[in-house]
Amino acid sequence: MKLKVGIIICDNAPKWQPLLEPIVKRCFYREGDEIRYFRAIDGDLPSLERTADLDAIICLGSAKSAYENEPWMLQLCEFFKTVASTKLKLYGSCFGHQLINRAFGGVVAKNAERGFVFGADEIKIDFPNDLAETEISKILQKGSSLRMLQSHGDEVVSLGEGARLLGSSARCKNEIVLVRDNILTMQCHPDLTPELMMMNIWPALTGRGAIDPADKEKIEEEIAVLDTDKCLDIVRAFMEGPSSSSSSI
Repeated sequence: MKLKVGIIICDNAPKWQPLLEPIVKRCFYREGDEIRYFRAIDGDLPSLERTADLDAIICLGSAKSAYENEPWMLQLCEFFKTVASTKLKLYGSCFGHQLINRAFGGVVAKNAERGFVFGADEIKIDFPNDLAETEISKILQKGSSLRMLQSHGDEVVSLGEGARLLGSSARCKNEIVLVRDNILTMQCHPDLTPELMMMNIWPALTGRGAIDPADKEKIEEEIAVLDTDKCLDIVRAFMEGPSSSSSSI
């Protein structure tokens, strides 16, 4: 199935700019798809009018914190709210996950207990029985797990009204969330690879003392085996699947 997909860019750090399009193509593009970019952090913001012909929107990560009140973040939050009453699919990872949940009443804060989370975690899939016959249950198998890359200093500490928890890990309770029936978010990073993590994130974290350099070998072993392709298939199935436009589940 060919899709028209909008990509919301929330980071303008020079080290990521040459990598953005290759990441999107590797993770979210299928032959025949049409990709459109919105550089929200630079003021190029999506709206219902600008996304009317799209099938899905993806909001990617950022070094910013989703609890900040920069104007572009607040404007994105307002846009996310409008998406809930449409058939447009919205997916967010890491910062995108946090900002989308904030828009719907969730609370985002620093990782109070565990500091900066960097490595890989097993995400256990579980959800209430009333979701057993819904579209999301067809793409996420209850009782299964996903081993995924993690890189975050903040997290969603509580969900907004109507949001449903679908997956948790040992270091993050609110890992996968069905915010609305057409809005899915994940704290993990299906968009990254171990090589990108160690090349573009590790030096910055160790440089500012967020992670102990002595943990490098342990983390490299931790991130060696992942379920990234499986996770990306779930995201794709969500974007391709039917959606009833509603403001709540």
